[in-house]
Amino acid sequence: MLRLLLVLAGCLLLSDVIAQNNLLNTKFHCRAAAGNAHKLLHDLAAYSRFNIEYSPVILDSTVNVTLPDGETSLGKVLNRILSGQRVSVIEKNDKIIILHADAPLPADALLEKHMLYGFIQQENSLEPIPFASLREVSAKAICESNVFGFYSIMLPAGEHVLQVSFTGSSSKTVTVDLTKNTQLNFFLSPALLPETQVAAGNMLRKDASIKLDRYQSGLYSNMLGETDPVRALYLLPGNMESQESGGKLLVRGGDPGQSLFYLDGNQVFNPAHLLGEVSILGNTSIRSVQQYKNDFPARLSGAISSVTEINSKDGNMNRWSGEAEAGLNAFSATIEGPLKKNRTAMMASVRQSTGDAFNQDMFAYDANFGDTHVKLTHLLNRNNKLQLSAYAGSDRLQLTQDSQEYLQKWSNALFTANWNHVLNSCSFVNTTFNASGHNNYIALMYKLPETNDIGVPVSRNIVFNNYSSGRRYEAKTQFELAVSPDVQSRFGAKFEYNILHAFNTLVTEDFKEGTDAFRVMRSPHFSNLTAYYENDINIGANLLIRPGVQFNSYKYDTYNYQVFQPRFFSSYRIDDDQQINVSYTHTGQMLHLVTSPYTGINREVWLPASARLKPEESRMINLGYQFKNRRLVNLTADVYYKKMNNVTGFAENINILFNGDSVENKIIAGKGWSYGTEWMCEKKFEKFKVIFSYTLSWSWRQFDSSYNGKRQPYRYDRRNQVNLLLEYQPIKKLDLSLLWHFNTGGWITLPATVSLDPEKDVINPGQDVKPPFKGPVSNRVNLNAAWYFDTKKVRHTVIAGISAINQSAMKYSTEIITEDNKSYDLDMYPRELFKFNGYLTYKLSF
Repeated sequence: MLRLLLVLAGCLLLSDVIAQNNLLNTKFHCRAAAGNAHKLLHDLAAYSRFNIEYSPVILDSTVNVTLPDGETSLGKVLNRILSGQRVSVIEKNDKIIILHADAPLPADALLEKHMLYGFIQQENSLEPIPFASLREVSAKAICESNVFGFYSIMLPAGEHVLQVSFTGSSSKTVTVDLTKNTQLNFFLSPALLPETQVAAGNMLRKDASIKLDRYQSGLYSNMLGETDPVRALYLLPGNMESQESGGKLLVRGGDPGQSLFYLDGNQVFNPAHLLGEVSILGNTSIRSVQQYKNDFPARLSGAISSVTEINSKDGNMNRWSGEAEAGLNAFSATIEGPLKKNRTAMMASVRQSTGDAFNQDMFAYDANFGDTHVKLTHLLNRNNKLQLSAYAGSDRLQLTQDSQEYLQKWSNALFTANWNHVLNSCSFVNTTFNASGHNNYIALMYKLPETNDIGVPVSRNIVFNNYSSGRRYEAKTQFELAVSPDVQSRFGAKFEYNILHAFNTLVTEDFKEGTDAFRVMRSPHFSNLTAYYENDINIGANLLIRPGVQFNSYKYDTYNYQVFQPRFFSSYRIDDDQQINVSYTHTGQMLHLVTSPYTGINREVWLPASARLKPEESRMINLGYQFKNRRLVNLTADVYYKKMNNVTGFAENINILFNGDSVENKIIAGKGWSYGTEWMCEKKFEKFKVIFSYTLSWSWRQFDSSYNGKRQPYRYDRRNQVNLLLEYQPIKKLDLSLLWHFNTGGWITLPATVSLDPEKDVINPGQDVKPPFKGPVSNRVNLNAAWYFDTKKVRHTVIAGISAINQSAMKYSTEIITEDNKSYDLDMYPRELFKFNGYLTYKLSF
């Protein structure tokens, strides 16, 4: 029913626009004539019987115009008569009304216009190309394909020269004669020298998102040796990785739960393998990566720091192709091809780590992970596409230390059904059903030295086993509607239903990986209905505004919450190379991820918003600048300020290791602030590419019941952050890269004491939580080399490299040493995983 109402609303908007241009599009036989504008308009109204109203004083009668004889439209004739006149033309009550204007009438203002629409795709494979640009050369009209490759542009009737381009593909120029609304698909082939291909100039931005497609051909490699466009997110200013956060993305000083990660529109709760060292999706499967953090379009909800959208490939519609990879750390394979040529395609990828076979006798940890991804795409007809995809991934990581051990397991399961539908020449609809699940297990074993009855030293183990899981179901529909050449509307709605399962902490002497022994503590169910509307409005060729609003209706138990969240974005093109943008976003988050305040103590609790813990809210303003030219220089700069309410944390002097029935009583809510400036520069040379980014930022938290209500620096505040990527191709088929990440130390908080007794929060209530202090700086360096050669239809690639982390402030664990088992005096010895890692990988593509 909701979808039907949205369709009707879109049709009413479109029919209103068509009605307004009905007279101008009317065909009639024009008589040959010559004279000034007043004479020709008077004669035209007399013999054609069109009702034309105007005042002769607003017309320049010194200019003579000639009209040819023949069949034409009223708009085309009026455009010829009024060319250069300072007038505007409107239709009202079946009349043409000519009014005075400050600027001359545009050359094509009254011409009949038609929609050109379709898909931009890769040649042969028919894979959609997102964010490709289509430009009308003479009129300088331009549009961009959406994430599904769909484009629509309104142009005057007649012949047009169109240029289609996309980074990494050869540009194509096509001549089209528009006489009616026309559906036309464009096909681009991969460029022989992709590094020399650039996008179509300084296109006026419709949002402030970062599209990472240009990094897919780069050499940002993860610890498996494969090119990883998702990990290229860490090149962006304001983004940070942390082993202690389980590999979740930390953006602008936010906590791990304030950033969302979507795979084909389906939310992923555990978005990384190996604590962030490896993406959950292989490079071969990825079509596009896009991150929102500077502004949030109205369709986005559920996060107040960032949203990252990853879309996977549809599969090759024409031929079978694939890739296989074997390395010291993992094996992987991907295959794609047509089940029915030009109609049905599939893509399947699988990856499995070598685990103990590689780590044994080398490191203090065992790490295993694996994932499987399958996607089917079926073209029902030229206007309808159906996609089904499924993903499953899991990790198991165990760290063994002298006095304690960590065991951590996490997994994802996703299913997505997606329907793309071209409703008509002006509108595109995407409808999705999502189902997802996640599981998280973390256990900490403390080895306590004791003596037995005869005085012999022995060791007693205490293990805190914590487990949680969740299920999420979502249905959503999104519409894109081209109302006019200068107005594009987007609107839609979604409904999501979540079930969280939390379990009491299980205290044992050994790890309990099986979930049967856990007792369900609570299983909150909550729902959220979201609807949104926004418009892209072009005011002239150099100014765009995008007002929007989102409505949320949330329900959990007896708690109901409704809110309108306004959004606004505007961009202005200063000249051919420069533009600025400004945005304001009011965002909300209904799910709290409460994290431990103590560095290295890996503790998280998911809680839905409630009457006691209100939804998190953020209000942010962002001012951005971009310089981009055809000499392959791209510079961006942003300044932002963000105020957050209802952020959560653990209360002081509580036992964060233990989950009991009253865990909500351990949670406190407060305020947060984040502000700073971010800079990024990309420069391409003949054999070099350089990407440099710098962040200067501050992040604060304030809780009334913590630190006497004083504002404190947040644990993920990294004041200065530098990223540098150098790529060099000394000879053909050999690529070298150097990557450097640097950040100043984060803020470390030490608990006064940690109780290993589940029944007690603190052993010494008189001790206070120590104030945070600044930790050491962090340096990370990656050296990578890739050499490739071809044999017939197979490309072989050998990749080798080294990843090294020095003095990281982002530790995975903190070893707790106790002098005796009564006082539990605390010393902390931070440890990090993957401190030094070498990799060697062989890959073949066919």
